[in-house]
Amino acid sequence: MKKLLLILAVSASFMACKEQSSTAEKQSIGFDLAGGSEKAALYGGDTTNVTLFENWIQALNDRDTAKLRSLEASDSLKIYTPDGDVLTAGDDYKNYMATYFTNMNPKWKLNFALANKSIDKNGKVSEWVTSSGTVTHTVDGKETKVNRYFDANIVNGKIQKMYIADRKLASGE
Repeated sequence: MKKLLLILAVSASFMACKEQSSTAEKQSIGFDLAGGSEKAALYGGDTTNVTLFENWIQALNDRDTAKLRSLEASDSLKIYTPDGDVLTAGDDYKNYMATYFTNMNPKWKLNFALANKSIDKNGKVSEWVTSSGTVTHTVDGKETKVNRYFDANIVNGKIQKMYIADRKLASGE
């Protein structure tokens, strides 16, 4: 009888753990209104997308445009820069990055990155990585720093779309 009670107690604890984890997976972490006026719930996303984004940042630091391109959607890439430019795949993008690397000598340090996904009213899932990093630019020996914020849409394991915004650091930051 004691063995039966022990088996039941262990089984119940496993069931409770399983129920708790499946509930946590469905816990909304916020909402998205980008698709219009209707709220789409946001959930924790696939953390392999964070690794993809970390690799993209490393490729920026390495000035490895071939690696950057391998992590991005080759036919549908759109990167919205802080200056209002829209970068797309191809030679213009490669030339833009080469000029940026030469003129600004940037170096990135990630502050955070999180994976999230939204599900619209039709059940369409969108995977994103939202992150922030500090970018140090060195021009004529003078360093300036900005916080850079990224919202990268990941489709089929590639960066397809990204929104980038900057915030100048306050004195002492």
